[in-house]
Amino acid sequence: MKLTKKLLHDFLKKHKLMFIATQGNHPWIAAVYYTFDNDLNLYFLSSPETLHVKQIEKNPEVAVAISDSNQKLTDLKKGLQIYGKVKQISDLNKIKHAVNLWKKSLGYKGSEISYENMINKVIKGRMFKITPKKIKFFNQELFDVEDGREPILTLS
Repeated sequence: MKLTKKLLHDFLKKHKLMFIATQGNHPWIAAVYYTFDNDLNLYFLSSPETLHVKQIEKNPEVAVAISDSNQKLTDLKKGLQIYGKVKQISDLNKIKHAVNLWKKSLGYKGSEISYENMINKVIKGRMFKITPKKIKFFNQELFDVEDGREPILTLS
């Protein structure tokens, strides 16, 4: 079997939380809710006051892990490991699109999280986009390979 974007989309749809590792004066990791688009870009909402965002401002290279935290030790393992670059979204239409995508995929029905509330400083969160460069998919149900030999999708 070959690693495809469809396999990755199917996995991403089933999960909502990712762990993003950043590097500044020291490594840091944060859990954030995410969404994604057809090109496998990941979007998340975070406050500029957080350590991970402050580190992203200095170094946009990040590592991300997404897996099912309910997996048992004896289960066949499934998860993603991603390397990419992140930036805060600044274009008005792209922010609105990312916010709507994020709210829809997470099932958020409230009105507090919106572009207007970001501009009016009702909420501190800002939208960020991770452009993946490499995605490693460990899925022992689909790929019968030794640990460390899982398929990797390289994106430009």
